[in-house]
Formats: sequence, C-alpha cells, structure tokens
Amino acid sequence: MNIKTEGFALPIENTLVQVLEKELSKIDCDNSQCIILNFRDPTYGATTGGYHPVEIMLNQHGAIQYITDFAYVGSGEMVELAKELDFDFSNGLLEQMGRCYPIENAWELFSVWQQNFCAYYSSNVFNVEVSQY
Repeated sequence: MNIKTEGFALPIENTLVQVLEKELSKIDCDNSQCIILNFRDPTYGATTGGYHPVEIMLNQHGAIQYITDFAYVGSGEMVELAKELDFDFSNGLLEQMGRCYPIENAWELFSVWQQNFCAYYSSNVFNVEVSQY
C-alpha cells in the first residue's frame, strides 16, 4: 500500500510515511480494507509515564483518516486513558483535550508531533500492532 501525502490540510512528512510503510511491509496487506496501526510503549503507565500510545487509521487507498495520541488523565482511582490529540483528517478537525478546532489551525502542533513520534519510533520504544478492517 502506498501512503498518500497529497491533499491534506497538514503536511505529511516523509519520515512518517516511512514509518507507516515499514510497518505495513510486515503484513500481507489487503488493499480493499482499512488499516489501523497501534503504537504502544509497554512500560507506559499513569504513574510511571512513558511514551503515549498512538493509533493511526489508513483507508483502503492509503490516505490517513486520523492520528490519535492518547494519555492518562485524572488521578487516583479515577485515572483513565483518553484522547489527548486527535488529528481527524477525514473530518478536518483537531481535537485537543476535548475541544475541537479546524485542523488547519494545528500546523505547528502537528509538525512537532510528527518529529517527536518519528524520533520515538526510531528509538524502538513502541510495540506495533497492525489490524485490517
């Protein structure tokens, strides 16, 4: 599957494309289905910290539908894993801690997020699971 980079409200960096293509090359990809990639730091916890879990969905044409970065919120027994950042390319929205903005407003944030995510990935902090739907 070729990852699409054109026609997005935010620039998709080549390093992110390379990460996605590397993970997709590890599976027998059926181009008639959507793909979800889950990147998880097995040591990440509410009290220990670590690298946030990330979920990326691609449609059957290789276009990114969304990128969601999760974080623990709350304290004590009320802590839960929730969306911290959601770059929803299919609906043109950025959701940040429960508030929605036009995705075009996230240019700088998305640029920094991509650089950090790709650096973490290259440091091998994530276990990656790829699913087809």
